[in-house]
Amino acid sequence: MARGTSLSPDFSEQVVNIRGVDYKLRELSIGEYDDLQKKATVVRTSHLTGEDREETDTVLLLRLMVLACVVDPKMTAEKFGAMPMRAAGKLNASVNRMHFDVEPDSDSPAETVEEGPATGNA
Repeated sequence: MARGTSLSPDFSEQVVNIRGVDYKLRELSIGEYDDLQKKATVVRTSHLTGEDREETDTVLLLRLMVLACVVDPKMTAEKFGAMPMRAAGKLNASVNRMHFDVEPDSDSPAETVEEGPATGNA
């Protein structure tokens, strides 16, 4: 996807700058989210009751969402797995906010989020 192109006026987009690289993210549709949730859902048998129940692996779900949301540069599981923990965490947080925060009241163009200087023991 070329920079500056819009996916759809109905879907939110965001550019996240992490360590000098701009990552363009797009919001998922309900159908896309449902498909990813199915992929991240497993059936587990309770060792106490012996009953089977479905559980969503939320870590896997978030990783699948990141891979689907990052459209430029294209993210692969290998690239995401090789990222430093805090950089991957920034993408995770951005995807979470994009999908689970309350919808803003006003329409706005794609926003840019800048990562501040590194602090701590990184």
